[in-house]
Amino acid sequence: MPDRLAAAPKLVWQDDHFTVLFDAPLRVIWTVRSCKPFASLEELEAVMGELIGVLDRLGRSHHALFIDVRAVPGRNDPSFEATMKRVRPQWLRGFRRVGVLVQSVVGALQIQRLARDDGIERLITSDEAALLRYLTQEG
Repeated sequence: MPDRLAAAPKLVWQDDHFTVLFDAPLRVIWTVRSCKPFASLEELEAVMGELIGVLDRLGRSHHALFIDVRAVPGRNDPSFEATMKRVRPQWLRGFRRVGVLVQSVVGALQIQRLARDDGIERLITSDEAALLRYLTQEG
């Protein structure tokens, strides 16, 4: 969960797969992924559709996106990858800055591969404090 540099972020939305938190003073939105795997591609698409809608309602251009994927179970089957390739840009685009918090070097390498694939710049690290500093920088 986020460092407590300011008031606690507000819970905006939650399901079995994601928690969305919003810190208005810091202008940071957190999407925290749980360890629960998606049961089907249909469930993945439905959940991502809801998540994208929540982020759209919060607004993107004035906020940074903090993605915490430390608990995510690894998955890279072709159908899952194809679905995520389609929905990932809708999840990440439009934010001032994007950062991804990973648990391991393997996780960082996976996210780097995806970043090259979708062309959306992001900081990838296992250092939560450094990521929050990056996301709250102006410019």
